Amino acid sequence: MADSDAPVSFDADAAVAAVHDAFDDGSDLHVVAAFTRDAYDIVYCDEVTESLYADRGEMSEHFDQIHDYAGIDFSEIGLFVDELFPGAGGVEHIATTMEHLTIVRMYAGNDGLLLTLDPSADVAAAVEAVRDAIDPELGATGDALSASGR
Repeated sequence: MADSDAPVSFDADAAVAAVHDAFDDGSDLHVVAAFTRDAYDIVYCDEVTESLYADRGEMSEHFDQIHDYAGIDFSEIGLFVDELFPGAGGVEHIATTMEHLTIVRMYAGNDGLLLTLDPSADVAAAVEAVRDAIDPELGATGDALSASGR
């Protein structure tokens, strides 16, 4: 999908290209979705992931369900930054590794980028590639999220 559809302020297509470059052939990258609390756009989806769904509609329903939980991420960031670790800075990314998938959610203020990767993929390399590609300081803070109507 075209980056102009992405609901975020950074170049999501550049992030996709950077992660592909970081992983040489890009086969460890499955999905990239740009998101905010209110909207998301699937910027990249590989054929392996598409084959898991009967059609695009079923895939969209699943990603709608995933996006419904984006608010929890932003609330958790506020908890970590404002209450539990106030001197530690903003939350740059959250990674969840499962048996068959690693999910990385990266944050730049009120914008986010979800990556799904092979579980053996180098998360640090993916994060560094995105940081270099989109160039803002990564990290969401509780203050930024409070200003958005959390």
